[in-house]
Amino acid sequence: MTIGGPGVMHAEVVLDDPLVRRVFARVLERLDAQPAAERTNFIRINLDEAAAPEIHAADSLAARAVAWAAIDGVVAANWAQLGYRLHKKYGAREDRKPYLDVRWPDNVEDLIRARLNRPRKVPSYAAQWKSLVNGHTSTLQNAALARLEAMPIEVTGRPIEDVFSRFLSIREIAGEPLLLREVSSRTFWGLSKLLDGRGDAVAALLGTDECPFPEQPIVLNVHLAGQPAVFLFVENHVSFERLKQRSDLTDAALIFSSGFRAASIRLRRRGGCRVYYTRSSVQAAIDSFEEALFSTIDVPTFFWGDLDFSGMAILASLRSSFPTAQAWQPGYAPMLARLVRGDGHSLAESGKERQRPIERTGCFYADHTLIPALRSAGLFVDQE
Repeated sequence: MTIGGPGVMHAEVVLDDPLVRRVFARVLERLDAQPAAERTNFIRINLDEAAAPEIHAADSLAARAVAWAAIDGVVAANWAQLGYRLHKKYGAREDRKPYLDVRWPDNVEDLIRARLNRPRKVPSYAAQWKSLVNGHTSTLQNAALARLEAMPIEVTGRPIEDVFSRFLSIREIAGEPLLLREVSSRTFWGLSKLLDGRGDAVAALLGTDECPFPEQPIVLNVHLAGQPAVFLFVENHVSFERLKQRSDLTDAALIFSSGFRAASIRLRRRGGCRVYYTRSSVQAAIDSFEEALFSTIDVPTFFWGDLDFSGMAILASLRSSFPTAQAWQPGYAPMLARLVRGDGHSLAESGKERQRPIERTGCFYADHTLIPALRSAGLFVDQE
């Protein structure tokens, strides 16, 4: 190994040399593909004609000497080891198939990356989360590892290590009678909604089949004008209030729960929702309504909401709890008429730019009449 000697470049000067920068760029490419922490061997860079033309195709002996001085400076700085594939009896240094073996500590790699303007590639959040999970194999159940790896929890602006530590701390309150949003708020800096839909991750962490913390109950406002034969879900409160005044819907349980809440599977579990009845509801109808709601009975069900893609998506989701749910034609027919004659609003006018077209709900009327009309018109009509 060649170390030092007259003409060896200083380390700071070496990093401005084109040959060294080219060689180190190749090293960084390899490190970006596989970080040093994952390597067991040196990174070997052959100083051949392609990597080191300054040595093999130098214009003069002086130019070649400068190139070698740069390489010797790298070695003198302990940034690499220089070796040869052929014995020195085979001639000059460049003829002996020289190579550099590189293995940098982090501080050296950071220095070189800074000088070459090649910052480290940061692993994806998912990859970092997976690494943290695998670093806690002694405290997490083996059966939960794969599930937790696929369930990263992210808080913008917070280091992933802090988020993961807070997540692990849920084990300390596992026995407390809390709702999932209360757990989330207590654990993650007052963020109550972070664990919404992440009960599986909490269950995996605690090694339980189900999350012991129930999600926030869905709130249903219900009007029962008589014994219900059908359920009619209404997306907007104003429309719900109007329907309460109609005398031709006495056999319908009018149910208001805004947005996608009414489409949740929890809706049909007694602990999954809270039902509040209007003052004028028939008290004798409550028991039969709840018996049907909190069961697997396929109650004749209808949905009426905005005539837009979000409304159609709610209907599609509602069918996961009520498989035969249909779009309510008495409500949608007049809205459809307005849509067809161009009396609707655009995405931009209504702030609905994030809505995405839905292909199918499973309801014949919605799939063959309402959705094609929405696509054709490019307009929407609100329920009110």
